[in-house]
Amino acid sequence: MRKCWLLLILLMSSLLAWGQTVVFSHESGFYADTFSLTMQQVPADSTLTIHYTFNGNAPTECDAQYSGPIRLSPECYSRSGIYRVPTVPEDRWFQPERVERIIVVRAALYDTNGYRRSPVTTHSYLIDSLLGRRISLPVVSLCTDSLSLFDHDTGLFIPGWYHNPHFAYSTGNYFQRGRHWERDAAFAYLDPDGGKLLQDCGLRVHGNSQRVLVQKGLSLYARREYGARDFRYPFFDQRSRGSYRRLVLRPWSTSWSSAGIEDWLCQHLADSLRVDNLATRPVVLFINGEYWGIYFLEEKADEHYVEERHGIPDKEVDLLAYWGGEVENGNAARWDTLFQWLEKANLQKERDYAYLASQVDVDALMDYMMLQILILNDDWPVSNARQWAPLNGKWRWIFFDGDGALSMFTDRSLILDYMTYNLVVPNRHTSLQSTLLFRRLLANKQFLERSMARLREIANTQFTYRRSSALLNDIVKQVENEVPYQIRRFDKPSSMVRWRIAVETIDDFLRTEPEAMVNEYAQYFNLSVPQSDNFVVYDLYGRQVLSSESREEMLQVLPQGIYFLRMDSGEIKKMEIKD
Repeated sequence: MRKCWLLLILLMSSLLAWGQTVVFSHESGFYADTFSLTMQQVPADSTLTIHYTFNGNAPTECDAQYSGPIRLSPECYSRSGIYRVPTVPEDRWFQPERVERIIVVRAALYDTNGYRRSPVTTHSYLIDSLLGRRISLPVVSLCTDSLSLFDHDTGLFIPGWYHNPHFAYSTGNYFQRGRHWERDAAFAYLDPDGGKLLQDCGLRVHGNSQRVLVQKGLSLYARREYGARDFRYPFFDQRSRGSYRRLVLRPWSTSWSSAGIEDWLCQHLADSLRVDNLATRPVVLFINGEYWGIYFLEEKADEHYVEERHGIPDKEVDLLAYWGGEVENGNAARWDTLFQWLEKANLQKERDYAYLASQVDVDALMDYMMLQILILNDDWPVSNARQWAPLNGKWRWIFFDGDGALSMFTDRSLILDYMTYNLVVPNRHTSLQSTLLFRRLLANKQFLERSMARLREIANTQFTYRRSSALLNDIVKQVENEVPYQIRRFDKPSSMVRWRIAVETIDDFLRTEPEAMVNEYAQYFNLSVPQSDNFVVYDLYGRQVLSSESREEMLQVLPQGIYFLRMDSGEIKKMEIKD
């Protein structure tokens, strides 16, 4: 009993002392030149000393003790060289000759007994004169104890204890999942314009088969136990909100081509569709001060995404993957019941179709299908499928992972074969389970004809070359200065020439394939291609201001105001354009 009281007293005194912290003279961020960094205790306490590290590890009482200003220089770079630690099977390993570094400083207060008496303060400094350049993209800096990443038994990044050489590309520590494989990390988001967010978070490896890549995907978890329940920052222009429970760092290397930008482009093409898609932006990642290449910071497609996007509490959401094969939140009872009904349903019957429409958001599903077709996603539908529904609500699908899309080398008819597959013979792209819903819907003549019209409409609006090429040029402009450093770090892409060829291939796809896909769809299902309806636009004074068949052109060209559209059919519609 006496020992318990002593432990309680020590715990209470520790909590009382936790109000102290280490304050740095300079905030994390971008600096033109070097400077002297000072640290101080707040409030001051002569019984405590500041200990600090430069290698990304949380400091201990055995690390360097602060005694005065530190001139930031290359001497402050981490000497750990974690980029040399093999993180994949030997035949896939690539090690650069060297990597760029930034300066990361972590500091904490310790008492004379060696107990930490403050949180760990972590700052990251990008100094142009030391780097020899100014990074134009936002930077994410992650700091975590090296054993969290590279310990043989528990390290996230290495083959380690769980690696089986007989199944080299599907086993390893990096394939482990769950809370047990989450490690604490210091997260910093630093925007060149001065915006920033610094907080502690949880860190896990993200993805499926791509976990075996040198450049690994990462999931970031905000939790109260790390200090904050949310990442409170407006990371994405695509979203008006500024709070996220989960984030993903999607590596450039997961792209199926040398372009690296397919998923970003697909997500932005999906923005104005009736589809749940992910906000994303390119960043540069440093881990423990070492350069880790180009990543895309994204929303995480989980139950918290549904809550943030639709306002439905995560506890009231059923979230499934692989067409019900994996439960990620809630349960699969409702979906299993619907799926069993679908196996015998005849959606050509009005009653059956009406019942399905009461269980599935058919319009949203239609857009999801048409999107996958227009981007020729070669890694769908058996993979990269995630569906959700609120309690007693309709099922919807989240579009994610466009890494295998936008390829000129994918046969247009194949994606339709994948979507309508009805054979028992296994196929890595598709399956009976993943196509049952599509097959039943496409057997309904009205749905099929509406899908043809919708496909044509999307191709003529969201997928016009004018819009899609502008998006392509935007992402190329954002990343092109960083691609040479990505090449040197991971050899993906292998050269700037290969990267530019891959980008040109995507440009060719955007120019030719959407319209070709509309014709392919019509031919595949023996449908006629609906003709676009030309319209003439008049202002409030009756003056003709535009004649076109592209609503996208109209929205881009005309200023805000009220207009009247006269269709070829003679119908007149009133329309208001807002900023």
